[in-house]
Amino acid sequence: MNIRELQKSYESRIKGLRGFIYKQTRTDEDLRQEACMAMWRGLIKDPEATDGFIMNRIQWRIRDVWKQGRSIDTQPESRGKARVCLLNDGDAEDEVIAECMRDKYLPLDEQVIAKIDTERSLQSLDYNGREIVKYKIKGLVDRDIIFELGITREHYRRVKRGIRPKIKEFFAV
Repeated sequence: MNIRELQKSYESRIKGLRGFIYKQTRTDEDLRQEACMAMWRGLIKDPEATDGFIMNRIQWRIRDVWKQGRSIDTQPESRGKARVCLLNDGDAEDEVIAECMRDKYLPLDEQVIAKIDTERSLQSLDYNGREIVKYKIKGLVDRDIIFELGITREHYRRVKRGIRPKIKEFFAV
């Protein structure tokens, strides 16, 4: 069974077990995530597993998390044990990554033109707009950007709302 068939099997089976998972985990999102992972691992082990087998795996995994206090989201004990798991919820991230991959293989002159266009679009913004983009690229949250710029929250929101239309307008020409 390949990964696509396994994914289809998981998606069809999760619908029938969703009520059981919610009943077992109540409002705990971490336990719900652990239950879904236990179901996935159970299907990897035996794609034709019965619902009883899957429910048993879910219950044991929830019990282990409660006893050990370790979940998927807890930090590993050492760097060597750390694993990176990426989940793409939306298509926006996929589009950005695809665009970056396409740009990576563009001829050098096209890359230079794209860089110049990007710099010019940023120069079309006012000082606060450029600084907001710069801080967002660095990964700062809104509260820290407001503090760094020394502006009010309302002014920040107004400037931030105006950034995207200005950039779209620049590239629409």
